[in-house]
Amino acid sequence: MSESADVLLADIAIRVQLTPTQYSLAEQRYETVHKWIERPGSPLENRVLQFHTQGSMAIGATVASKLQYDEHDIDLIAELDIPANTAPSAVLDLLESAIRGERGSRYYTMVKRHSRCIQIAYEGMHLDITPMVRLAHLPERCGYIYHAPYEYASPEDRALLANPWGFARWFTQNTPAEQRFALAFAERASGFKGVITLAEAEVEPVPAQTAAHEKSMAVIALQLLKRFRNVQYDQREGRCPPSVMLSYFVARHANQTQTLSEELLYQSRMLRDVFQAHQAAGHLVEVRNPKCNDDIFTDRWPANLAQQDVFLRDLDRLVERLEEYCGECTLVRMQQILSELFGERPTLDVVKAFNEHMGRSIVDGCSRHEPERGRFVLPTAASVAMAAVPAIGRATPRHTHFGGSYE
Repeated sequence: MSESADVLLADIAIRVQLTPTQYSLAEQRYETVHKWIERPGSPLENRVLQFHTQGSMAIGATVASKLQYDEHDIDLIAELDIPANTAPSAVLDLLESAIRGERGSRYYTMVKRHSRCIQIAYEGMHLDITPMVRLAHLPERCGYIYHAPYEYASPEDRALLANPWGFARWFTQNTPAEQRFALAFAERASGFKGVITLAEAEVEPVPAQTAAHEKSMAVIALQLLKRFRNVQYDQREGRCPPSVMLSYFVARHANQTQTLSEELLYQSRMLRDVFQAHQAAGHLVEVRNPKCNDDIFTDRWPANLAQQDVFLRDLDRLVERLEEYCGECTLVRMQQILSELFGERPTLDVVKAFNEHMGRSIVDGCSRHEPERGRFVLPTAASVAMAAVPAIGRATPRHTHFGGSYE
């Protein structure tokens, strides 16, 4: 397994997460919509108890959801001070009315109603706001979210127990950052300017985009798994495997490896094995929130064994490609594999930057090489891979790329 493999994977993750500009916009839009919902005259004036993030935003694992252009979904929870037994369609009506406002107001033409949330669609970003009513007799932050697939009351409407806040805390506790890896990743992320910090009702600020120095290999592996899923499902109809389900399995199997490429391969194998076992037994995978047993993460996907089998075949191919990638693989072949798994656009950017960095290191005499393997080892590669430069590595003579030495 080469250090280059880890560097390229880390850089792919950096490329597909929120940029500084996108994160600043997320913060601004989060604060603006919260104030708007509680504005004077709003149906929810003084009725929003808390406003906070959930899902990928809450655990620092956001990735672009589209293949050909950057689009990010920001998931938010609005905890409302209304009776818990309010009809599901009425709850969504109330939040939709508060956000849409009067004709000509800021969000009027940007609002789209979904079965469990109200979406505000910006160019390149969606804010998905889920209404929730907390239940005091249940564990902290546990409550009802509401499912109403139509814009009118129907027999399919129902209240669902959920605890996204509890799950985010559980995930974070099970995926602690490894200091050496996290610091090395932070150095690369800051170089690519791929991350920044972020900073009425009791509104909780958008959590800082999990600082690079706080990210674990498991979280970055999760981002790469989600990116792989997005690439596979970009042109498919219907639902895709839910991010929260992937997050659960990654947290369950975290902290078992030493390098990023090992972590991604290990997590991919574990995920493949779970789906393989269930498919062989003729059972659908079911995942429940470890902080709220009635909160079922897989209640809408997979709907049947055929859907499950499609994803299993994706995972089979993912594992096969990663096994090749983590072996003795040329840079050309690495690029082909990364393009297939994570998309051509981020891969081209990453490989171009890698080659330029390699060239500068050779010119500056900063790289080392292993003669018997014919490969170069960059200092940043070794640190991201959490592997020391082999003792047999020798300094690469400085040269000009045209065969002549500077010495």
